[in-house]
Amino acid sequence: MRLAILANLTHTAILEILPVWLEWLCRRADVVVADDLARLVQSANTRFETAPRRSVHQNCDMLISLGGDGTILSTAHTVGRAGVPILGVKFGGLGFLTEVGPEEFYTALEAILAGHYEVQKRIVLEARVLNSPDATPLHAMNDFVVDKGGQTRLVRLKVMIDNEYLNTYISDGLIVATPTGSTAYSLAAGGPIMPPEMKAMVITPICPHSLNARPVVIPDEKIVTIEIATEETQVNLSVDGQVTRKISSGMAVEIRKADYFINLVRKTIPTSNTFYDTLRIKFRWGEDIRK
Repeated sequence: MRLAILANLTHTAILEILPVWLEWLCRRADVVVADDLARLVQSANTRFETAPRRSVHQNCDMLISLGGDGTILSTAHTVGRAGVPILGVKFGGLGFLTEVGPEEFYTALEAILAGHYEVQKRIVLEARVLNSPDATPLHAMNDFVVDKGGQTRLVRLKVMIDNEYLNTYISDGLIVATPTGSTAYSLAAGGPIMPPEMKAMVITPICPHSLNARPVVIPDEKIVTIEIATEETQVNLSVDGQVTRKISSGMAVEIRKADYFINLVRKTIPTSNTFYDTLRIKFRWGEDIRK
């Protein structure tokens, strides 16, 4: 198997343990390391290939992402429509998307290298800014967020679903999230939790100036259009919390399901936690708070 590796370079724990992991991996597989990471973990006893971070996944069977959920999202943007399966190794954070922890790295990789894993497809959203000179499509695994940015006043956002009027939200902004993103910003804004295999997206208002504005779950084949209805203003369009584009009054954002998926690796020996196990563990549901 040919494995690519990239990481969140700010985690010192990763830089400390990775030389040992690389020595172990290179005896069992062909390994390609992102060049920015390789410069920090060179070892005289280990030989591996290097490649630019943006192309490290090319011609590889799997990409190992070391970090938290944010690193997985960044990795997903790197992989894009290439479809290379991503294995997340958790360093910090809640870790909804990361599959294994550092303490189980060896046993998990032994099983995966022996073929004991499955690939779970996660939907991706695509957005285009209408009436803009920049027609480059944007892609999000978690969510697109249209928000008021640094303004103090609320913004008016007119929402259409398949060209049918839904509502005009007077709020701090709107989140359009995938099932994967339903446990992130959308959840914090009062949105529902959706299982990752659900074929849907959710529109969640951020601090709406209304007592009856609620999140709306829609089928993922629908097209959501958000028009900036406030005059003479600029708002932010954020992609997975990592990329931001300014959009102005009179413009609109059109969001739909992309024509590709992000593939996440799940080990089958030992079996991974289910989505519901993860919810219970990460959010500590059912724990007796009286203890």
